[in-house]
Amino acid sequence: MAVSQSHTLGEFLGTFFEDLMKAPVREFSEKNGLYFDSYGLRKARKGKKVSWTDIHGSSHDLDFVIEKNGTDANIGTPIAFIELAWRRYTKHSKNKAQEIAGAVDPICERYKRIKPFKGAILSGLFTENSLSQLKNDGFHVLYIPFDKVVQAFKVHGFDVFFDEKTEESDIKKMYETVTKKSNRPLLDKVRNELLAACTDEINAFIKDLKNSYNRKISSIYILPLHGVKIEVPNIEKAIRFVNDYEGLPDNCQLQYIEIFVNYNNGSVIQCQFKEKDEVVDFLNHIQ
Repeated sequence: MAVSQSHTLGEFLGTFFEDLMKAPVREFSEKNGLYFDSYGLRKARKGKKVSWTDIHGSSHDLDFVIEKNGTDANIGTPIAFIELAWRRYTKHSKNKAQEIAGAVDPICERYKRIKPFKGAILSGLFTENSLSQLKNDGFHVLYIPFDKVVQAFKVHGFDVFFDEKTEESDIKKMYETVTKKSNRPLLDKVRNELLAACTDEINAFIKDLKNSYNRKISSIYILPLHGVKIEVPNIEKAIRFVNDYEGLPDNCQLQYIEIFVNYNNGSVIQCQFKEKDEVVDFLNHIQ
């Protein structure tokens, strides 16, 4: 089955966009002494893919990961997980948003005591619902609309606009022109053009990333739960127990200690521990 020309051009634009977005994220990482990992060879892992294991033991391939104390030879502590996506048509944007959340959320659950930054860098066409879906799930979203991408190419003589009505032969010409070896120097100018056009969006995203990394503890709530488990057979007896309950019985025991760590950027880490030693160890390792 032949691959459509729109798919080929879309893949090119998606790769172009991903390479473009490496610059600001890598710059942030280097300024803060962090390790920036993306597709490519690295001694600390096998192959070229950036893969992390979630709380269930499943592995997920990711686009960008920022690590504290990471090196080329050693995996560090995850500071941020950032996924990228390009979509030309909105009909699959909600599915892509769900796919991003489905990969990142279980990994962040594994590292919930660290609460890494969750980022999504998107370009092309995404619906407001798909963007809101990610934001409501705690993702920081950088979105660059398709029109801005088209305009950046247009400034330097490239036409990359296509839709479902565009002839395959026309799309083929667009792809052949934009990927022509002699035009590579112009693509660098397109990158600079697009970065300049999206300065505000990029700066806002990097600011969120910076605030997440530089966050400070504003307060810690400690909630020790004491009591004795009471089992009743039905709702009526449960209601009667609640109404008759007046205070801790003499034989109450420590069930668990719940910790809420509040940060000045709005982040909250919530954990439960059975033993005091676990609480102390956790408090000694958070920041």
